[in-house]
Amino acid sequence: MSNKTYISWGDFVDLYYKVKQRGSQEFISLFKLSDQDRVRSKWNKTNQSSDFWIIPEIRSRWNEKCTGDKKLEYEDYFVNKYLSSRSNLRMLSIGCGTGARERKYAKYPNFALIEGIDLADKQIDEAKRTADKLNLNNIKYYAADFVNHDFEKAVYDVILFNSSLHHFDNIDKLLESKVKPLLKSDGYLVIFEFVGPTRLQWTKEQLDFSNLLLSETPARFKRRFNSNTLKRKVYRPGFLRMLAVDPSEAIDSDDIVPSLHKHFKIIEEKQVGWNILHILLKDIAHNFLEKDEDTLDLIQYLFNKEDEFLADKPKSDAIFGIYELL
Repeated sequence: MSNKTYISWGDFVDLYYKVKQRGSQEFISLFKLSDQDRVRSKWNKTNQSSDFWIIPEIRSRWNEKCTGDKKLEYEDYFVNKYLSSRSNLRMLSIGCGTGARERKYAKYPNFALIEGIDLADKQIDEAKRTADKLNLNNIKYYAADFVNHDFEKAVYDVILFNSSLHHFDNIDKLLESKVKPLLKSDGYLVIFEFVGPTRLQWTKEQLDFSNLLLSETPARFKRRFNSNTLKRKVYRPGFLRMLAVDPSEAIDSDDIVPSLHKHFKIIEEKQVGWNILHILLKDIAHNFLEKDEDTLDLIQYLFNKEDEFLADKPKSDAIFGIYELL
């Protein structure tokens, strides 16, 4: 791993705001947990955050990059393009969280059963409650560790990773020994995923470009979440802090794309970006939710600048992909 940082000034800044938002006892308690328990604790939290995905225009941008249409989400695109003539389908969503993606697929009669698995039991409880309220009888959720869970082999028509594959270690082995055996011979692997630097060890070029844009951003858009202070600099996160807070975060993300290409046939693979916006808008995204002209103009400017940054890059930090078995 290049550009590896064990501890940075940004870790202390981040620690200060986390303690301020959540309390010191909650943060200290993380150090008493095992790696798996820290992961579970991290994703069982319901604390509000200010990450870039809360901005509606960001999601519209993703739609356009994935499907070519700002209003067309990739779930609808995938089903209508690849599954319209198929029925009685079975799907597995790995790292499903609170179940939003599965509910989108469940509206299609093509699916007889959609299964979602996640380590975070509280998120699974929420997913179950929501599915019950909506009378979605073709969804089954369960809280378990995917790596150690026993599955029937070659029974799934679709396997989905939506921003979850980058939380698994040893991606090459996982895809070969755990994922491939579950797919039917004519099944699809669908990916919407962070594939950037392992442990979020951003390159100097990413950091410099993000900090330049941050310096150009008006002060009213830089107010930190639940704070009156401004975000003044983007830092590479320290390796040790990442291990303490969430040992699974981007643990082997550098290897996702090479491993996908090694074990699967590419049907579609789209570059979604994230190289700049992911970093730049962390903790300040809530300032971009208004629909006034200044906000929308700034968002579009940042979109253009990320596209400019990506113009000569071999890949983006996020992809949407559809794959088949080789």
